[in-house]
Amino acid sequence: MKPTLPNIVALFTLVLAVIQEPARAQTVAAGEAEAAKCHERIAAVERDVLGKYEDSIAELQVQFQKAADLDGALAVRNERQRLHSEHRLTEKNVANEPRSLRTLQQQSIAKMAELTAALVSETVPKLVELKKALTIAGKLDDAVIVRGLIEKLQNDHVRVERPENGQFVPAETLLMAYAADRERADKMYKGVRLSLRGVVGAFRQDPADSRNYLVFLTKGANSGWVSCSFNTGNLRFREEKQFNTIFLVVIDRNEIIARIQTGQSLDVQGTCDGFQDTVRLTQCEIVR
Repeated sequence: MKPTLPNIVALFTLVLAVIQEPARAQTVAAGEAEAAKCHERIAAVERDVLGKYEDSIAELQVQFQKAADLDGALAVRNERQRLHSEHRLTEKNVANEPRSLRTLQQQSIAKMAELTAALVSETVPKLVELKKALTIAGKLDDAVIVRGLIEKLQNDHVRVERPENGQFVPAETLLMAYAADRERADKMYKGVRLSLRGVVGAFRQDPADSRNYLVFLTKGANSGWVSCSFNTGNLRFREEKQFNTIFLVVIDRNEIIARIQTGQSLDVQGTCDGFQDTVRLTQCEIVR
């Protein structure tokens, strides 16, 4: 029987689906494998730190015994028994006394947190790039899966800690936080006044409010923008062209305080206002 056009179309659709499904699986699997590798490395770090902690508290118990400090020796022995049973150490396990035990616990917890955060920080950018690629390709369900992998890594292993007002944050750190998880980034940064260092990507008057001037900071190509809004009531801005380069001249009380061009590094202080098309800083000042 001669195949009809509808049959040909249906057959083509089926073949295309068969071809695309392995590609989809491989793409999602790549993200899952990356996340799994990070979890495995975190587990190895925890085993290593806990092993050293176990050795340290064993030595500490001996010290208490030699000093005839029964209470200290008992407290450390109890902790060794708990560790042998639970194989974990968290803030909930930190003892009030003896102080030497408390210090060892806090040092071990801090070391685990530091090493774990470094591993997550190494993995998350890779997953963010994969999420971007999948989104651009229209594979939205796959992108959602990868976003979930990012959220689990960060929520399981990295605390949400708000920086202090005025604390220095690289533009790369702020951009990556919002690229990974906007809700989490808001909890960390929104409303906080930050000192930010980045590379000038562009500048222009704010099209939504002529009273403001915008300077866009980035960390490099295709990495996103931080929109830094300056109030023209406090500063004056004018653009000057020299040869083929356009400079933004910033004036405060008739004094030129900055000459800005794209590609240069710039330090800005402003209040994080979350993400609206770009990451936004408001009420900005140039750090001199």
